[in-house]
Amino acid sequence: MCYSGTKGITSNAVHMLARDGLIDYDAPVAEYWPEFGCNGKGQITVRHLLSHQAGLHKVVHLVDQLPDILDWDLIVSRLAKTEPDFHPGTANAYQAVTFGWLVGELIQRISGLTVPEFLERRIVGPLKLDGLYIGNADTQMHRLPDFIGLPELQRSGAGPLSPDYHIPFWVRSGPLRDLWRRGLSPKNAKALFSHPAFWKACLPAMNGVATARSLAKMYAALSLGGELDGVRLVSEEIVRKAAEVQTKRADKVIFYPLHWKLGYHRTDAFLMDVPEAFGHFGLGGAGGWANPALKLSLGFVHNSSPFSITGQTRTVMMTAAVYESLGIYKGVCHTLRHGPIVDLVPKRS
Repeated sequence: MCYSGTKGITSNAVHMLARDGLIDYDAPVAEYWPEFGCNGKGQITVRHLLSHQAGLHKVVHLVDQLPDILDWDLIVSRLAKTEPDFHPGTANAYQAVTFGWLVGELIQRISGLTVPEFLERRIVGPLKLDGLYIGNADTQMHRLPDFIGLPELQRSGAGPLSPDYHIPFWVRSGPLRDLWRRGLSPKNAKALFSHPAFWKACLPAMNGVATARSLAKMYAALSLGGELDGVRLVSEEIVRKAAEVQTKRADKVIFYPLHWKLGYHRTDAFLMDVPEAFGHFGLGGAGGWANPALKLSLGFVHNSSPFSITGQTRTVMMTAAVYESLGIYKGVCHTLRHGPIVDLVPKRS
């Protein structure tokens, strides 16, 4: 499972539409989704959505009961009516869950295809990927492993998904309530991940399923200027635009400055700045990145506990190992002693 690494996959679809001339990063979202333009959202652009600067990160007010998040039309209609939390472009707040509905609805409105259909026809099929799904992974339950720290996957005979969803009593007031409302934290999150309804639903922010090989191959196309094995996903110009940092502010949701790009974030090694690289990772480090400067990509998935604190360090440590194997990164001790290495392309004699 890719968890939030799914957002990188979804973002690729938007960039493919940009390459086709069907979407403009600086156009108002309401130009493609008219109902979206009410309640102070008329100035929100596609760029704002992709770089988490739209102020539409809160989820609790969109969900009355847990099964609601599986109802695409319901959530999208509620998002269209909601008000942004801040003026677009003045701050950034990680759209941990809403990103999928916001960007996914754009893809559907413009292409006429659902996100799963778009991926299959435009990315998975042409690149001959061996496994990459959003919204129809229930057909691949036999390939899904059980996840450590989560209930056993209900591969058949599952009952209805429990509607239980609430804010615990200990965060019902004060600043903790605001923190809770920054993202989706249903009481039965673990049960949700093990239910087949979750794998069938289209949640382009968090329920992508892929092999590491498929993720790496998708990002390989981006690392090579948008084309791999004769299949062009995007143009070199689109790759450059997608990799441009949109904001370096600290994030209102996760506090750390992730240097949001267009659908991606920074993908640094430990104590090492890698400005050319871009990608997206989720819980436990699942996800991938592309580095066009080195024509290099990486994909990683796992079945360990998504709630492991140490698991979140996998991304930077693996990235460091990759660069160290190329003789670019000299290790943590060297970096602490001499400072970050920012010139990643080895100088040729």
